[in-house]
Order: sequence, then structure tokens, then C-alpha cells
Amino acid sequence: MQFGDKDIMTDLLMGTKYISGSYHKAVLESANDRIRNTLIQLNNDEINLQKQIFNLMHDRNWYEVRPANTAGWQARPGMGAMGMQQQMPY
Repeated sequence: MQFGDKDIMTDLLMGTKYISGSYHKAVLESANDRIRNTLIQLNNDEINLQKQIFNLMHDRNWYEVRPANTAGWQARPGMGAMGMQQQMPY
């Protein structure tokens, strides 16, 4: 089976997203500051790579970005940025 450029780029993009997520989890679970900082740098590098891949795909119309539908979005009292109930510390 032959893979085209779009297939290869899509695979690369998906891979960088997965790797970045894994680095993120490792950062959250690391207790050693030196290791944590190294993981943060690796994750930042992966994020930059992902952005480059995305830009290439977007420039070639291989990755469509649809505008967000903001209809019906209203701020409600007690709701946070992610739409979750804010919990008070008491």
C-alpha cells in the first residue's frame, strides 16, 4: 500500500499530538525538578513541531479549520471557563 503525502503528514500530526499528551502527563507526575524541566522542554519542542506540521497541512488545504459556533454560549454565574461548576475551598 502506498501512502501519499497527506497520509504521511496526517500520521505525523496524530503522532505529535499523542507524544505531547504523554509528555504532559509525565510532567504532571514528575517529582524531580530537573526531570520535570527536561520533560517540559521536550513537550515544548513537540508542540512546536506539531504547529509546523499543522501549518504545512493547512497551507495545502489538508487540514480544514472550521470557525467555532459561539451561538448559545453565555456566561452563567458559578460556572468556570471550561463550563464546570466552580468549587469553593470551603
